[in-house]
Amino acid sequence: MIIQIYSMTSIADAVATAEAGADLIGVVVAEPGVVPEGIEAAAARGILAAGRPRARGVAFSLTDDRDEICAMVDAVRPDIVHIAARGIEPEDCAWIRQRVAPVRLLRAIAVRAGETITEADAHQAAADYLMLDSGAKGLPVLGASGETHDWSVSRTVVERSRIPVILAGGLSADNVAQAIAAVRPWGVDSFTHTDVAGQRGKKDPARVRAFIAAALRGFAAMIESP
Repeated sequence: MIIQIYSMTSIADAVATAEAGADLIGVVVAEPGVVPEGIEAAAARGILAAGRPRARGVAFSLTDDRDEICAMVDAVRPDIVHIAARGIEPEDCAWIRQRVAPVRLLRAIAVRAGETITEADAHQAAADYLMLDSGAKGLPVLGASGETHDWSVSRTVVERSRIPVILAGGLSADNVAQAIAAVRPWGVDSFTHTDVAGQRGKKDPARVRAFIAAALRGFAAMIESP
């Protein structure tokens, strides 16, 4: 059972989040100004290094270019590369995964009616982890919408998947235990609702601690009720 927190933009936030108990800490690697929480590769590498050994580092790529993703991994040296571009196919994930090994590959999938289960099935041999997120309309990548999705679909994916599944999308200290009970995932992710209100990429330590505590309670209850 793991807890993943996005998105670090400073070493101080990374250290505090790792010390609060996060298992995975994430960074968004992008040119400055593309997204509010985007940071350059050199800064991302330093932030993830600061979180170790308490937490493993995840690097999120905005691109759908396989070579650019691999170059980012080489520069940042994360433990996990997070791919969310809609244009990336399962065969691309498999190619990237082989190229960047031993770095693991996390594939984000949008929860949409009639599509999610098929897409999750197609990635079983191409990724190390799946992440189920709320699709952001009109954007080429998934995530950071701050909205929940249909947890019954996510539960079906978890039940079918041979690889670990992280649940994301609008999770907060108020609903994460309920989400864990409904979906029974391997892990949960928070981004928007652990930020300082109105400041994407700036973590609120109190919100981070509250989310982690609630998630731990949810996982404990899940184990007690198989």
